[in-house]
Amino acid sequence: MRLKRSAISNSGPLIHLAKIGMLELMKIYDVVITEDVREEVVDKGKEKGFSDAFLIDDAIKSGWIKVINVDVEDKFLKIAKVSGLHDAEIGVVYYAYKKGIIALLDDDAARVFARGLGITVRGSLGLILEGVKNKIISYESAVKALDDLSEIMYLSSDVYREVLKALKKLKHQFF
Repeated sequence: MRLKRSAISNSGPLIHLAKIGMLELMKIYDVVITEDVREEVVDKGKEKGFSDAFLIDDAIKSGWIKVINVDVEDKFLKIAKVSGLHDAEIGVVYYAYKKGIIALLDDDAARVFARGLGITVRGSLGLILEGVKNKIISYESAVKALDDLSEIMYLSSDVYREVLKALKKLKHQFF
């Protein structure tokens, strides 16, 4: 049996995958989130009555998403703020950098910053692709998930086509 890799998630992938009924794809990794991300996604989401907040809270309560506290070094914090990152993103990127784990990020600025530090980055779309690759979801489910994501987050037509092309390639490889 293959050991699962560790990842830390920011708000975007959690919210996006929960909204389209694909939060389970996060189980590809041993997932942690920061307290800031939990507050942003669960506490604020529940206050607004968002169903995805309750799904994510259930995942935390059942233990497959763990919440951690992260103390970011001042120097790192200043550089990340200048780069336009928000507090929750900074904690995610910092932890991924310090622990050498994958960062689950959808925001472009955070993704660019993390990659600049040599961090492996995955987002909602990458998790869908990995779901197909690991035979967790079918090609058809992945295409539906891609369509559903395009309704709730911005995807350029180029990105949509690239992901669809990658899914078709995986379909021919694995199915």
